[in-house]
Amino acid sequence: MGCFPEKRRKTLTLLTVLVVLSILGLVIICVVFGIAQAIGTKNAVVIDAGSSSSKLSLYQWKDDPFRTNALVQQVMQDKVKPPISAFVHDPFGAYGVLEGPLNRMVAGIPENKRSTVPVYLAATAGMRLELLKDPLSTLDLFDVLRRGLLKSGLDVEYPNERFRMLSGSEEGLYGWVSVNNILDKITASTQVSSERTIGSLDLGGASTQISFAPRQRPDSEKAAVDYYSLKLFGARYEVYSHSFLCYGKDQFEKRVHALIISSTSPSQNPIPHPCFPSGYTTSSKDANSFFDSPCITGAYAEKTFSKNPIKQPGWTTVQFVGTGNPDACRRTIEEQFNKTYCPTSPCSFNGVYQPSVSGAFRAYSGFSYVMAYLFAGKSTGFTKTEVMNAVRKFCVTPWNETAGTVGPSEQSIVAKYCFDGLYVTTLLENMGFGTDEQWKTITFGDKIDGASVSWALGYMLDQSGYLPSDSPKLNLPVAAFVPLLVIFFAILVVCVTMLIVIMHHEKEKEAFHEDSEH
Repeated sequence: MGCFPEKRRKTLTLLTVLVVLSILGLVIICVVFGIAQAIGTKNAVVIDAGSSSSKLSLYQWKDDPFRTNALVQQVMQDKVKPPISAFVHDPFGAYGVLEGPLNRMVAGIPENKRSTVPVYLAATAGMRLELLKDPLSTLDLFDVLRRGLLKSGLDVEYPNERFRMLSGSEEGLYGWVSVNNILDKITASTQVSSERTIGSLDLGGASTQISFAPRQRPDSEKAAVDYYSLKLFGARYEVYSHSFLCYGKDQFEKRVHALIISSTSPSQNPIPHPCFPSGYTTSSKDANSFFDSPCITGAYAEKTFSKNPIKQPGWTTVQFVGTGNPDACRRTIEEQFNKTYCPTSPCSFNGVYQPSVSGAFRAYSGFSYVMAYLFAGKSTGFTKTEVMNAVRKFCVTPWNETAGTVGPSEQSIVAKYCFDGLYVTTLLENMGFGTDEQWKTITFGDKIDGASVSWALGYMLDQSGYLPSDSPKLNLPVAAFVPLLVIFFAILVVCVTMLIVIMHHEKEKEAFHEDSEH
């Protein structure tokens, strides 16, 4: 082949360089994409130390190194009784209850990876009550639990910021996050406006929480004390969240029992009880067990309810017999709500500022159980009148008629649905759901598409944004990889084609010159 003109020589050199660079580019972006996509998973354990039980949850998410919050999913859950609040004076016994379920939960995680799995323990209203009774022993319990959990091989942080008392407002706030995450309102791919989020109504054993995104924030600092600014997946939300300690279903029911005992002579046993169906008789219990809570007696109860029940001398054991009187039961319940004191309007009850409820709500835990029984197969679209009529009908139905429809093991639970129904309706009224139309905005249910609703999921979703990633910090999403691949491949094809054309053209010229010489 003869000497090419200088211009063609430069063109060939440039095309050759571009071919080499495009091949290198293809190799590099393929390698980077492969590494970027090789993202592992991360796990964490959350122990929800509630007032009646401890729930252990194992969570998992994609370990994206550039995440703000992770797409957290619950992969396993277990529940153990008694709650850790029962071990304030036997702290080593508390870990003994948790140890077996915890070991089973992490059994599927390789031992060499367990040290990277953080464990969180957050105690809620049950422990907040114990803190009122015995602060030092309650705090000691957390330290003993931390030392016990060190034996699990999991990542137990020291100092133990991951082991703490969760405030009532935090409990409500994380419940709100859980509801909106499960309902796909706030996820990695979707962040709806505040007006389209779903409010959260949680009724536990010792406290109840209401959390929602109001239309506007109040000007008063005192009124805004229950407002929280929360950033999730890059979007910011202003959420109102308030918790009422002692207004959980178990503690409030105990208070009603104590009030009825205190107003009855010890000579009248069993005691007539309006909140049980007519003819239902409870088993005998130690009378002191109804008066041993900070929600019944003591300074906190007096501050919250203004009047405490007093156990009369002579009461040793107590037994109740139902009279099925919903009006009398409701009066006793309503007396525990202070609707007259309201320093900054509007208020829910007990002088607590609460903006007017707006939007849709999800009611779960204690709110949902009685509704599932009274309205099997229905979870939303209720009116207040419809629910009240169903509750009243259940209360006045003689127990012998109801007992024949439920198994022996469920009878003690079902018998409480008269009180539960009256309490749920009264509580929701006091939280601002006073009309039939407002009730229609509530959907009741303890699960959403099979996922349990609790504060723990929201808590873990929030915490996932603070945990370091173990994945390589390379980011090449498919949306960027495919165009780059096409561009480099196109450059390669064009350059190779041009080289072939030029080389072919030069060969033809060379052949033509040779023929001319002959």
